[in-house]
Amino acid sequence: MQKIAIKNFGPITEAEIELRKSIVLIGEQASGKSTVAKLVYYFKSLREDLFNKIYNESFNDDFAFDYTKYLIFPLREKFYDFFGSTHHMKNFQITFYYSLEENKFLTLTLNPNKELFSEFNPGFIKGLSMKLNNIRKLLPTNIDKKNISAVLAYNQEKLKYAEQLSNLLKERFCCRQDDDLFIIAGRNATVGYSDSFEKQFLLNAQTQIEESYKKKQQTIDETLMLDFMNRVIDMKDSFKKFGNFESYSHILETGIKNELQIVIRKIHEILQGKYQIDTYGEKLIFDSNANGYVYLSNASSGQQEIIRILQDIFLTIAQNTKVLRIVEEPEVHLFPVAQKKVIELLVQMAKNTESNQLIINTHSPYVLTVFNNLLLAQRVVDKNPDSEAEVSKITGKEAWLKADDFSAYVLERNNNQIIAKSIVDDETGMIEQNYLDTVSELLGNEFNALYGIQIPTPVKTPHFRQSKLNFWKKHV
Repeated sequence: MQKIAIKNFGPITEAEIELRKSIVLIGEQASGKSTVAKLVYYFKSLREDLFNKIYNESFNDDFAFDYTKYLIFPLREKFYDFFGSTHHMKNFQITFYYSLEENKFLTLTLNPNKELFSEFNPGFIKGLSMKLNNIRKLLPTNIDKKNISAVLAYNQEKLKYAEQLSNLLKERFCCRQDDDLFIIAGRNATVGYSDSFEKQFLLNAQTQIEESYKKKQQTIDETLMLDFMNRVIDMKDSFKKFGNFESYSHILETGIKNELQIVIRKIHEILQGKYQIDTYGEKLIFDSNANGYVYLSNASSGQQEIIRILQDIFLTIAQNTKVLRIVEEPEVHLFPVAQKKVIELLVQMAKNTESNQLIINTHSPYVLTVFNNLLLAQRVVDKNPDSEAEVSKITGKEAWLKADDFSAYVLERNNNQIIAKSIVDDETGMIEQNYLDTVSELLGNEFNALYGIQIPTPVKTPHFRQSKLNFWKKHV
């Protein structure tokens, strides 16, 4: 398991957060939810940064891995690029445990000159230099560029080298994910622009960010936006080849195709239409003859905000990619029933491979309630396997959630201090009821229906908005 421990950084006074397969962060504005998410992204993406730097330079004749050059200096620069100058900051301590079981961690603090000081535990870097240099010996030193066979063989060796380098760094960072993405709020900014405008915007944004780097200005939000827009362009290019979700799914193997049918159905229900992309742009179609449609640039704010998340979910499952997804406010501008389906799809994506991981920042009590229902569904079936078919009729098993795979925290203010507190009850494995607010009738009925399966005889349940914690402990 991984964990992050934060003391006196940004608005956060103290936080210890276990990073399980699915993590939910809730709290008021400016309570530090985004700070936690960005710190996790910072630590988790260091592996990819290290891979890129080593791979690009390892073809130089004088390459030799140096711990300070390739690890310490880059992580310092990355921190300044993410969070700005440290000279105005309080003395903080941030420790990211890449593996609690193996005691692999990285700690960041400030030295007396207010400069970033980083410390890996000894086991993290032990033997790394020797292994990296040994892997590099696999690369051929000379190549006849006129010999096509030699060039092809050399490229094959480069692929093998990249794979071994990637596997070594994944082992050190205790990570099996291949694709990290921070899905920002304000996603509707990626809707309604032509391809040429998007590419020019990205070019200008990259230039501005590089200039900001030289001046040591804080650029994290711009960097995350740039990464996200690159992902959006890739996704649009993928869908342009097929036109829509259905046509894309037809080329896939039967097992994945069947799983994607559930995804596509929920996507249509969330969008209240079918997504289509052609030479004229992106649109949502509202009738079977394709006569009724609206261009995505003219669609509702909720449809614009959610479409990129839905595309990413679909492609992640279709391509069976091992991912980390950090999603800010997936519920924005969505009706509670649509929020329910979005969370179910995100959980389904997180469950798609053993390595996938999902982190959500939210203000919505409906999101918490959906997670609780998914946890309860799994709990009911675990205690009564014969109920699986009946529970599946209420909520699909593709999104059931094991308690061991879930953690949830609230960042709350107390005496001018912001502390992170787990809101998962240790006994039930579910979110404590006092952090759940009024929910839609649909979710309330679903919750009570699940109880009905677990407890066949009539039981007088409290009102849905009242605390059920003791009731859970007694009956579930």
